[in-house]
Amino acid sequence: MLRSPLLHFLIAGALLFALQSAWSRVPETPVVEVRQSDVDEQLELFRLQLGRPPTPEEARAVARQVEDEAIWLAQAFDLGLHEIDTVVRQRLVLNMQFLETGPGSADAADRPDAPSSEDPLAREQRLFERALELGMERSDTVVRRRLVDRVQAIVRAAVRARPIDEATLRGHFEATAEQWREPEMLDLTHVYLSRDARGDATQGDAERLLTRLVREAIAPEAATALGDPFLAGHRLRGATPARLVARLGPDFAAGVQGGALARWIGPVDSAFGSHLVWIHERVPSRIPELEEVRTRVVEDWIELESRKALREQVEARRKQIEVRVVDDEPADLAG
Repeated sequence: MLRSPLLHFLIAGALLFALQSAWSRVPETPVVEVRQSDVDEQLELFRLQLGRPPTPEEARAVARQVEDEAIWLAQAFDLGLHEIDTVVRQRLVLNMQFLETGPGSADAADRPDAPSSEDPLAREQRLFERALELGMERSDTVVRRRLVDRVQAIVRAAVRARPIDEATLRGHFEATAEQWREPEMLDLTHVYLSRDARGDATQGDAERLLTRLVREAIAPEAATALGDPFLAGHRLRGATPARLVARLGPDFAAGVQGGALARWIGPVDSAFGSHLVWIHERVPSRIPELEEVRTRVVEDWIELESRKALREQVEARRKQIEVRVVDDEPADLAG
């Protein structure tokens, strides 16, 4: 029953309706306050990550992102998610346990409101309620992030439950065709000549061996014994350009690109030395059929539609509220 798409659609629709109703039922223009310190913190993080201060346009985008998070957080409080989410509850209880038993604090057993025989569940409830009294759910970064994720998940669930027709899916697939392109793949054998073992003679040894391989028409399987041992093996199957770069370096990957089939080519340099390469097969790059990547295309469509829905929801909310940046601690995140 829980796997029924119809049931998922109904549940997600009910959650989204609750979200939209909560945003529209306030009689006066609510105020969402944003701490200037939160904006400054994100601006500093931007500077550290990029090694430069943000431009005025980038700074406005950062500030708007902080405001958006505050809007989502206010909605989470309106829906009472801070009171029912188990992760939030556990975090707040742990915070209060630390405050009660940490350095400089009286042990919980010595508190007049916490008898030594206190039931564990009762103690957890007391600590949770005390955390809410202190407004800890509004100041703890982990709790804030969790609540934002929870309220955004309601929107995402509604998008995921929305049916997608075949024409829409195919249109999305065709519009993003290059995203699904499969890279070229090579099956090859390489004869390795170690730079560590041969030093300056590596290039000359490789050229002489190439001449011999061609003149005597030595098969790839026998040719590898004429070179040096290679720890990762001499045969690569289904090797994409990315795999070649990871295994042998960018010079090798570039050196075999476009190489002829069923003949010796080289010497091709790598991070380890020189290689003589025999390409057995080349599978050209291709865009697969929709059926081959349907699941991934559906997930990509859901992700794009979810981002769109989140933007639309928060922009709609902005029209209903006043966002106010304050220098001190906000009295209330939800009007």
